[in-house]
Amino acid sequence: MSPTPDLLNSALTVLGPFLFVAVSLIGVRMAVYWWSFIFFWRRFRLRDQVTTAELRKLDVPFVKIQITTRGSAGSTGVILRGIRNVVELAMEDPAFYGRLLSVETITESAEQAAAVQETFRDGPVGVDTLVVPASYATPAGTRLKARGLHYAVENRRGLWNRKPGRTFIVHYDEESVMIPAELRKLMKVLAGTDRKILEGPIFYPLEYMRAGVLCRSMEANRPIGCYECRRVMESGVPFHLHGSNLVVDEALENELGWDIGCLDGEPFIAEDFVFGMNAFTRYGREIFDWHGCLMLEQPPFSVRSAFRQRYRWIFGVLQGMTAAARSPRFRALPFKTRAGLLWGIRLRVGTFAGGAVVGVLSLLVVPVFAARALTAIILEDTPLIPEFASLWLAVIGAMWLGSVFVGAWHNVADAGLDRWTRAAEIARAVAVAPIAGICETSAALRAVIAWASGKREVEWIPTPKTTQADRASTKGGH
Repeated sequence: MSPTPDLLNSALTVLGPFLFVAVSLIGVRMAVYWWSFIFFWRRFRLRDQVTTAELRKLDVPFVKIQITTRGSAGSTGVILRGIRNVVELAMEDPAFYGRLLSVETITESAEQAAAVQETFRDGPVGVDTLVVPASYATPAGTRLKARGLHYAVENRRGLWNRKPGRTFIVHYDEESVMIPAELRKLMKVLAGTDRKILEGPIFYPLEYMRAGVLCRSMEANRPIGCYECRRVMESGVPFHLHGSNLVVDEALENELGWDIGCLDGEPFIAEDFVFGMNAFTRYGREIFDWHGCLMLEQPPFSVRSAFRQRYRWIFGVLQGMTAAARSPRFRALPFKTRAGLLWGIRLRVGTFAGGAVVGVLSLLVVPVFAARALTAIILEDTPLIPEFASLWLAVIGAMWLGSVFVGAWHNVADAGLDRWTRAAEIARAVAVAPIAGICETSAALRAVIAWASGKREVEWIPTPKTTQADRASTKGGH
């Protein structure tokens, strides 16, 4: 039985203003991304090629690639892939790069450590491993990934793999890849910077076609968000910080450490965000910058894994925000700075989580609005909403779909696809964006609801790095 016109009008009267305000807030966030994309794209990614001959003329610091892993199933293969790209660069000039470059793998798996060392035993760069003992505990009781990160710091403080000069740590996730051309660019940037914490863009083309179509569409939302990361890092106010493609001066990392403790007895799940906030409150905004060198990663293979990943992001940010608000260093900041940080983060979390509600309601209401608008045009009747409001909503819709297009375009560019397959993939990502968007933002909404209801329990379950590991995780119910 279809709803009566009066009932429908009543529903639209209630939902219309709510949807308009909610969509407008999301539109403002989208406008920030597009502002960075349109006006500052030249600063987003370094395009000028850098040669080894050019690097030899510079005072290049030592660069350590650090991969911190739990050693879960399937992770060894993707870690080896990332290291092989470092080795490929070093083969261009083994003496030069062998002196400046090294790789450190921090893992909880002795078998994985042995496999990594054996694979690169005779390589042109040093590849060292640390196995985090099961009995290891930090002074503050830090757990999960930050525990492994701090174990590396404690070993470096003890002169493990110490280099005789300025040194930077380039943090990788398990699946991270930086091709030789981007590594050369990064080394040139680091030779000329006085900043201590830098980040760069991340695209998601690796194992691209093995991921589900909804997952590929979800990942299309991420690259254009990185355009705002550029603005955040250049302004030096860490509303967010991603843990891969994160470059930190070793002396600062050794001083600050990753011993971030727990919150209400539960470990932090977004250690990168907490690290950024700790660095900001201690050293100020002048230590941050954007290096603009591209890192490649892979999307989750299933919606289930993507959902968990997004849930962890938001839950971890809520943890970090709460911890920051309790910190004496944070409370010592000027009120304007504190308010700007907290409300800026809340806006980001709120618009992300609110996208789930807006998405579902839009699927129900937009067809009605469109039909009524068409009827108004044909019959020259009064439109349901004013023309300026219709135009504003159309602009927001165009920005949203355009952001998916731009993100998919970035992701498929390095996915090894032919021209027509790339075009088809971009079209597919845009076509399923309404459903993918609801899946993604539902994870954020669930995290917000869980946090608001008092849930604090977390666990570190890295996103599976192979389709086999993903299937096993799904069957196991973890």
